Amino acid sequence: MGFAMAYWEKNLEILMKKAPELADVLRQTQIPADHRIVSSKKGLPSLQVGRQRLHSTYDPESEGEEWAQAQEAGDQEPVVIFGLGLGYHVVPFLREGRAVWVVEPSPAVARLALEYQDLTSLWAKGGLRLGQDFCGLPRAWRLLAHPPSRRLHAGLYRRLADYVAGNDGGNFLRILVVGPLYGGSHPIACACARGFKGLGHKAELLDFAPFYQGYQSLKKITREKAAGLKLTEELLQFLGEVLVAKVRDFRPDLVFFLAQAPVTAQLLKTVRREGAMMAYWFVEDFRVFSYWRDLAPEVDVFFVLQREPFFSELRNLGLKNFAFLPLAADPEIYRPLSLTPEEAGFFGSAVSFLGAGYRNRQEFFQGLLDLDLKIWGSDWNLNSPLGPYIQKHGARVSEEEAVKIFNASRINLNLHSSPYHQGINPLGDYLNPRTYDLAAAGAFQLVDQRGQLPEFFEPEKEVATFRSLSEARDKINYFLDHEEERLEVARKGRERCLRDHTYAVRLAQSLDIIEDLCPGRLPQRPRPERPWEQLRRRFSKDPAMQTVLSRIPPEVEELGQLVDFLKAGESPLTQTEAIFWLLHEFQQGLGRGHF
Repeated sequence: MGFAMAYWEKNLEILMKKAPELADVLRQTQIPADHRIVSSKKGLPSLQVGRQRLHSTYDPESEGEEWAQAQEAGDQEPVVIFGLGLGYHVVPFLREGRAVWVVEPSPAVARLALEYQDLTSLWAKGGLRLGQDFCGLPRAWRLLAHPPSRRLHAGLYRRLADYVAGNDGGNFLRILVVGPLYGGSHPIACACARGFKGLGHKAELLDFAPFYQGYQSLKKITREKAAGLKLTEELLQFLGEVLVAKVRDFRPDLVFFLAQAPVTAQLLKTVRREGAMMAYWFVEDFRVFSYWRDLAPEVDVFFVLQREPFFSELRNLGLKNFAFLPLAADPEIYRPLSLTPEEAGFFGSAVSFLGAGYRNRQEFFQGLLDLDLKIWGSDWNLNSPLGPYIQKHGARVSEEEAVKIFNASRINLNLHSSPYHQGINPLGDYLNPRTYDLAAAGAFQLVDQRGQLPEFFEPEKEVATFRSLSEARDKINYFLDHEEERLEVARKGRERCLRDHTYAVRLAQSLDIIEDLCPGRLPQRPRPERPWEQLRRRFSKDPAMQTVLSRIPPEVEELGQLVDFLKAGESPLTQTEAIFWLLHEFQQGLGRGHF
C-alpha cells in the first residue's frame, strides 16, 4: 500500500510558528502498533485504532463532508470539534474559513493527521489541543463530537462537555486506594492516593503495610508447614474483613487496587456486592507473576503495563475491559534537591544503582567493579564480588533516601529486573517506576533499551540508553567526561516527565479510561467547593488572607489540617495564620471536629 507523508513538513512549519511546544510534542510522538493506516476503496488513507475505525474504509472524504453538513452549524459559526482522526470531517469547516478548535485525545492520532492531511489553515482562526488541555478554549462556541473519537474517549469527551458548559470542577468521586502489605507497589499506592486527592477527589489509602510485621512474625511461630500456612490464610482472611469494613464505612464510588494487594477472587466478589466499581492496576510483568488470571475477571477495569502479547492473553480469558496504563512519577517526592556536603558524600558516587538484587543485575554489575560504584537496595548477596559495593548492608531504601541518591549520583544506572536473564532482558516491554522517578528528580539516568521507551522519553535526548555491558561502559565514561551534555539530558528528561508522566496526568487518564470502558457507571456528582474557596471569595480584598489561602495544598480540607500545615512552616506565624490557629483551639474546646 504505502502512503507518502506528504503534509508533515508543511504542517510542522506553521505549527512551529503558532504553537512551538505542541510542535515539539508531536515531533517526539511515537505511533503505537495498534494505530494502523489502511487504504480505503477510493485510495485515500483511513485510520484504525485498535478495533475502532475512525473513518470509512470506502470513501472517508465523502463521509467527512456528509458529517460536517449534518451538524447544521450556522454560517461562519465557530466550532470546537472533539476528535481529529485524519481530519476528513474537519477540512470542510476549514474550507469555509470558519474558526475551528479541535481537541484530540491522542498525540499519535494528531501526528498521523498532520502527516496525511493539509491542516495548515486550522491555525488561522483556531488551533489544536491535546488530551486534557482545555486551557484557552472558547466556551461560547458550539461543541461537535466526531462519533468514533467519542466512542474511544467517552470520559474525556464528558470532561470537555463539562468545561464548555462552565462546570470547571468536573466530576467528584469517592475513591479508596488499596495497597499491598509490602513491596514495590506500596509507594505507588501512596502516590495514587495523593494523586487522586490532587485531582480534587475524596480519596483514602487503605494501607496494609502496618500489618507486614505481623505477617513476617507468623513465619517464626511454628516449623510445621501446614500450621504456618493456616496462620497465614487466617491473617489474609482478617485483612479481607478489614477491606470490607472499610468499604462499608467509606462508601467509595471506586475501589482502586494496586498489584500485590492482599485480595483473592472470592474477596473481590464480596466487595462487588457492596456496590462500588473496582479497578486493578497490575504493575507487574505478566510473564513473571501469573495471579492476574484469577483477579482480572473479577474487576470492572484491569490496567496493565504491557500491551501485546498480554492483551491477547486477557482476551483469551474472555476479558474486554482492560487497558494499558503506564507508570508515572510523583514530583512532590522526586525532585531536584540541594544536599549538604555530608549527604553528598554519603549518598554520592560517580555511578549508582538503586533496586533489588535480581539475577540479571547480580551478574551485570560485576562488569563495573572498576568504577566508583554504589549499589543500594535489598536482596543482594553480600558475600559475592559485589559485597563491598552494596550500601547499608543491603537494607531497604526509603523514598527520602532514594531521591537523595538520585541527586547525589552523577550517573544513575537503571537496569530493569529479570529473574531469568543474564544482563538485559531482550523481551523488556514495560518501563519500571525508576524510569519516571529519576526523570522527575532531574537526575541523569542510563537505562537499558526497552520497546516502550521511545513512546515516553526520547532516547539520547531525554534519557541515555544502553544495549550491552560494553555500551554501558562506553556511555558511562563519555558522560562522566561531558558534564554539560549529561545535565542537559537530565533537564530535558525532567521537563518531559513533568509535562506528560506525573500521577496527576496518569490518574486522570485512568478515570477517563474507566468511563470509556464502563460508560455511565461512575456517578455524576458535582465537586463540592472547598471551604477555602468560600473564604477566597468572601475576603477577596484582603491581601493577607489571600496570601494564606494561596499556599494551602489540595489535600488540606479541614481546619485542623490547615493548622498542622501552618505549624510545619519555618517562618513565624502571621496575624492571619494565628487567627486560624485560635479558631482551631476554640473549635476543639467546643468538641467539634470540622471547620
